[in-house]
Amino acid sequence: MQNLKLLLLLSVALLLAVPSNAQRITGVMKLGMTQTTFSGDLASGPTTWENVAGLVGGGAAELRIVRGLSAVGEVLYYRMGAKTRVQYNDFPGILTSRSSYLTFPILGQFRFESSGTVRPRIFLGGAALYALESVIIAESTTDGQIFVEEDDSIETFDYGLMFGAGLDLYLASQRFTIEARSFRGRNDVTKPHSETGDSVLTNQGWAIMLGVLF
Repeated sequence: MQNLKLLLLLSVALLLAVPSNAQRITGVMKLGMTQTTFSGDLASGPTTWENVAGLVGGGAAELRIVRGLSAVGEVLYYRMGAKTRVQYNDFPGILTSRSSYLTFPILGQFRFESSGTVRPRIFLGGAALYALESVIIAESTTDGQIFVEEDDSIETFDYGLMFGAGLDLYLASQRFTIEARSFRGRNDVTKPHSETGDSVLTNQGWAIMLGVLF
């Protein structure tokens, strides 16, 4: 809950920094869902990772540079993670890693001209991530027991590429947006000499968001 409050405060601050009468600047509030996983293997050997679902949301400010081209800065809460099936001695189960990130994407965006009420757009850029919290969840597949503890093996900072496409909808006097984006982490999220050993894991995933433009 404290993380969500921090996100809301940062999003509001971002939007307040956008003058309401500035024709070149647009504010956006957006919310959606993620499907994320890890790329890489645990030190114990080849690992098959499965997706986990999460939430994403926050605010953005778009600065129009020239016709169709703009720069976008965002502050987003991103829920990431992955799960895999494990066998530890007599404990067959599912191991899930979940991390909450405060994410700062900087994107270049191009919006295509359209004579109707729908305007498509594409975007590409980079993102820096700061881990607010990380937990590891072990669930037994035999008796259903669940163990949750803080995951100290996840790095505090991450970064990577972010790209996607969206549609802006102009309905009456209100503008809405829908988009899909992908994130490809470029940093090993596991700390050296941690319990994960010599694992090299990167965050991967996609998100779908709905938003309102101001």
